Amino acid sequence: MGSGSLSGVCRLVCTALLLACAALSGQNSAQSYLREGDPKSAYLADPSDGLAAVNAFAAELKKNPQFIISSSDADAARASLVRRPLNATLLSLYGLRAASIGKAGLADALMASADTVSRRDAFSQLWMIEQRSGANDVRGALSHYNALLSVHPETHATLLPVLVSAAAYPEVRSAMRPYLTAETRWSFPFLDLASQRAEVGDYRDLVEPIVPRLRDDGYAASNARIIHRMLQSGLAGDAWNLFSLVAPNVDVRAFRDFAPRSPNLDPKWQSLSWVLGQSVDISASVVDSGAISVSMAPTAGGMIASRDVAVTSPSTYILGHRLIYEPGSARASLLWRVSCAAQAEPQLIVERFVPATEGVNLVRLPVNVPENCHLMRVELSAVGSEGQWNSVVQIAELALTGAE
Repeated sequence: MGSGSLSGVCRLVCTALLLACAALSGQNSAQSYLREGDPKSAYLADPSDGLAAVNAFAAELKKNPQFIISSSDADAARASLVRRPLNATLLSLYGLRAASIGKAGLADALMASADTVSRRDAFSQLWMIEQRSGANDVRGALSHYNALLSVHPETHATLLPVLVSAAAYPEVRSAMRPYLTAETRWSFPFLDLASQRAEVGDYRDLVEPIVPRLRDDGYAASNARIIHRMLQSGLAGDAWNLFSLVAPNVDVRAFRDFAPRSPNLDPKWQSLSWVLGQSVDISASVVDSGAISVSMAPTAGGMIASRDVAVTSPSTYILGHRLIYEPGSARASLLWRVSCAAQAEPQLIVERFVPATEGVNLVRLPVNVPENCHLMRVELSAVGSEGQWNSVVQIAELALTGAE
């Protein structure tokens, strides 16, 4: 986790945090009003006013992200420190000035002092991250990342991607694990982002030793996403093992069964569960037998149900079901669409309309799964009849089985 990974974003982060500091410095006096309304005037009126100095420097940074405090500004900051010796922000600002004029030792000492005074100061935490990273002190750097991310959530958008990239290294993953708890404010958004961007193998290695912690509902989205990505990658064994660990109360076999039942209707598993159409014109639900019951308004069009299903590649499956219309119900046009759930976009495998008559095994749709397709998206859509009455039908005995 080299220091270069942070240097490009440090200035922008510092700017944002200075502005945040300025927003928090309001007081009930004329000088305090000037600190917010006209911080430059407040600073000129009293250069030893540390809060005015912070706001004035923030205003300058807003106009010019490359702004570095001058020698006179540094003198003012030093004078303010006489009055407010435990002001971590002023210590770190003075440290930035020291660094800009080549006084690296003084800068390090000032930043270390600011860190000692308060780990809530953003500048010194960024500095300490840089120092620890440069010294290959991964645990030390992550300690300061934790301090910064916990206190300043506005840094998440900038710094969490840095940590996700760094998770490619085993030593970083090891040092991260103690922070991946429900009590750590940035843990949920970090794993949410990592489940989208990290290599599947790196993510698996990161969470395997701490899987019991991931049963918290806050991790539901990241759990579903990484299991989905594992299945896409052909890592079915790893995927279902992780599923069983993060959801110990769910019957994995019942969840994997194709027919819709309680375990595979839970929306927290996203597209790995059945998603049922619900609109003004089309309403789908599941009955106890595992059939999908749907009511469609005349000429209505839309989705009835869809689900992503793990499959063996290459192979042939049979998608089967039968239709049971209510007596006197109008007949609708049903369409099965089966695609390979590739990471970029689904790739169509087969698309076929269902005959509008009912009976046993009227539909036996062969599905030829191509090479390197490990996850299949099955979608059923409909177009209502041309008549005046709703189409009410059950799609029963749903099954996806290997061809004999």
